[in-house]
Amino acid sequence: MSFSCSSILSSTPLFALLIACLVGASMGGDFFQDFDITWGDHRAKILNGGQLLTLSLDKDSGSGFRSKNEYLFGRIDMQIKLVSGNSAGTVTTFYLSSQGSTHDEIDFEFLGNVTGEPYIMHTNVFSQGKGNKEQQFHLWFDPTKAFHTYSIVWNQQRIIFLVDNIPIRVFHNSESIGVPFPTKQPMRIYSSLWNADDWATRGGLVKTDWTQAPFTASYRNFNANACVWSPGSSCTSTSPNSVQDSSWQVQVLDASGRNRLRWVQQKYMIYNYCTDLKRFPQGIPADNISVRKAKMSLSCPSKLPSLLLFASLLACLVGASMGGDFFQDFEITWGDQRAKILNGGQLLTLSLDKDSGSGFRSKNEYLFGRIDMQIKLVSGNSAGTVTTFYLSSQGSTHDEIDFEFLGNVTGEPYIMHTNVFSQGKGNKEQQFHLWFDPTKAFHTYSIVWNQQRIIFLVDNIPIRVFHNSESIGVPFPTKQPMRIYSSLWNADDWATRGGLVKTDWTQAPFTASYRNFKANACVWSPGSSCTSTSPNSVQDSSWQVQALDASGRSRLRWVQQKYMIYNYCTDLKRFPQASTYIHLLVLEQEKMSFSCSIILSSMPLFALLIACLVGASKGGDFYQDFDITWGDQRAKMLNGGQLLTLSLDKDSGSGFRSKNEYLFGRIDMQIKLVSGNSAGTVTTFYLSSQGSTHDEIDFEFLGNVTGEPYIMHTNVFSQGKGNKEQQFHLWFDPTKAFHTYSIVWNQQRIIFLVDNIPIRVFHNSESIGVPFPTKQPMRIYSSLWNADDWATRGGLVKTDWTQAPFTASYRNFNANACVWSPGSSCTSTSPNSVQDSTWQVQALDASGRNRLRWVQQKYMIYNYCTDLKRFPQGIPAECKRSRFL
Repeated sequence: MSFSCSSILSSTPLFALLIACLVGASMGGDFFQDFDITWGDHRAKILNGGQLLTLSLDKDSGSGFRSKNEYLFGRIDMQIKLVSGNSAGTVTTFYLSSQGSTHDEIDFEFLGNVTGEPYIMHTNVFSQGKGNKEQQFHLWFDPTKAFHTYSIVWNQQRIIFLVDNIPIRVFHNSESIGVPFPTKQPMRIYSSLWNADDWATRGGLVKTDWTQAPFTASYRNFNANACVWSPGSSCTSTSPNSVQDSSWQVQVLDASGRNRLRWVQQKYMIYNYCTDLKRFPQGIPADNISVRKAKMSLSCPSKLPSLLLFASLLACLVGASMGGDFFQDFEITWGDQRAKILNGGQLLTLSLDKDSGSGFRSKNEYLFGRIDMQIKLVSGNSAGTVTTFYLSSQGSTHDEIDFEFLGNVTGEPYIMHTNVFSQGKGNKEQQFHLWFDPTKAFHTYSIVWNQQRIIFLVDNIPIRVFHNSESIGVPFPTKQPMRIYSSLWNADDWATRGGLVKTDWTQAPFTASYRNFKANACVWSPGSSCTSTSPNSVQDSSWQVQALDASGRSRLRWVQQKYMIYNYCTDLKRFPQASTYIHLLVLEQEKMSFSCSIILSSMPLFALLIACLVGASKGGDFYQDFDITWGDQRAKMLNGGQLLTLSLDKDSGSGFRSKNEYLFGRIDMQIKLVSGNSAGTVTTFYLSSQGSTHDEIDFEFLGNVTGEPYIMHTNVFSQGKGNKEQQFHLWFDPTKAFHTYSIVWNQQRIIFLVDNIPIRVFHNSESIGVPFPTKQPMRIYSSLWNADDWATRGGLVKTDWTQAPFTASYRNFNANACVWSPGSSCTSTSPNSVQDSTWQVQALDASGRNRLRWVQQKYMIYNYCTDLKRFPQGIPAECKRSRFL
């Protein structure tokens, strides 16, 4: 609860007010709200206003609790500090379970031990009442000294057990081979502390020492980013259903996760049912045979003596669906022994000598995705050599997306060549030098390919964007699945300075190295659906709508201005007729690459000027995104549209508004406020519709005398009614530097953020008759104006015009939002050209709620929820619900 609510409340009749301004996110975080004590009398306690729960065990009884909600898929996190000292005989549990003889269950159990000996962490999975899938571990830390996070990720494909976000076990869905998997029964969360000294510690040899009682385990920071089940609800893997972040729906392990899993299983696993031939003399259970091409856990094969038990060799597959093992994912296609897979599949090298080069290709074909590969190029005198990394289909009308690295003499930079082919036609080359030596270490080269665009990245820095312009007749790769290829070969007839510098074979063999491949992509097979909305076993689907935000566009400009050495867009010798480029005109509102425009000087070539847009989807350029609406020359756009300033003098202030209207989204703006004596001035940044029943979401910054803090005022209007003010001081000086002010607006809530720290959440309470902005599209507005009749200390302090002009500055605007137009669909599930759709279901996690409390306790100076003078008949309805602020 916000401190500002509780400190002034002294009477029971005002209990409704006591719960008025809860800061919580939709799921979890408050034990009063989320759990019921189920047994143990007073041995289970909820403390610290719902932020801490303790379970105790004495000789008479243990204790336990369970969640009020049932969940069907999700990510469940709980921080637990286990019983300390001599805990032998005690068992602490944390698990998900349904009810009945055919129940499903996903278990953590912690078996205590004598002082100084490690706990045993026991895991199991039950499906349709059957378990026998135990894996046990020691931990790499003392779980009694501090809180640690124990997590269960449960989706339709797999269950992942994590400790402090380190995966310790993966259990895959093998229903396709007849093995039950928990998919249909909703489960509650349970936890208990109880005595099991008949079996728990060394098979019951060590008994509980009751002189140490009571034994206590503590719980905090619960979070359920999960689908809350109710009769008739839809909790499929594609159903957000009030979920904060849906990444768990398709979560798997990437290369880093698989490495950490191996580390845990090699060093800390002490029992694995997969390798227990005494329990399973006829062979390991069928659920251990994965139908996926997943990577094998080292814990399984080392104890298996017989080919007859090959099924058990596949027993404990830990794998991520896509990539990470060169044996698994690639085929050597040419070069004999010049191509080698080493380090158990973690490294691949290609070599070139005078007789031959070498190459490989992926076993899978992909249709859309993100492909990453770390490469260390040929070192020393690499002149004449070419190393390639590309996607390609086959045939005369093939599609292709290329990285090619053209070697050079020692000390001279490589040329990185990029190209895109569609239906067999290329001629879209851009070339770059690199800002590092690509031969000294591994660097990551990435291709993001979706239905809207192709993005080339180096170490996650975008260097090129190629957009889908099929709407104007330009072919784009959308229909042909492609394999990944790489090769190292001799091209000294053209590669280095047009063939002038030949390969120095005394330096052979030349070697390039590859590691950490990752394909977060849709694996194509006949009949498969690999559209931009089809995850198809994809780990993270953000690439499906990936575009560049303001930061990405800035980095792209930096690369193109400093390191681009050739751009087909500006090659008038190759393309003397500007009309050649008309086919490249991108109809989206996008920002022009500086590299295209600087050499173009004639109006007849205007088509060329807009030919090679590198664009960001929405925002980032004030010329493109905003109109100056008032103030004459007091509002200025500078630095090629990257900076906007508003000024105020005695005659007038100034303002601007967005060209677009938005219906839901995330709006970010960096602002540096008026410095010095700003008393009487008001700087605004807000969303608003028009008319007497307008909706509005406000930031207002009320200036003050030098050295005194600004007041940051927030408000929400719906159907023309506001009166929902909260005011804050800031924890920094907003005049010294730019800070980011953000509004997240979706159908469930509005979140105000400062430098990504949440300061306020306003929830949708339409279900109890409180209007909420859902139907009126809004423009973005900002203004700087004089309000010394009320702004500073109620109008007592007047504007000092000797300090004029007053100036506020704006930069790095980004609207990751749904642009409204008549007939458009901007629901919370409609991305509508949005870069990243996480805002559609964004809520606060445990960390966000903690930061919100910190802001509200330390910096909130007014809250309408607690203003009994304004609301003598009772606080507004939206303040009275426990889940609403």
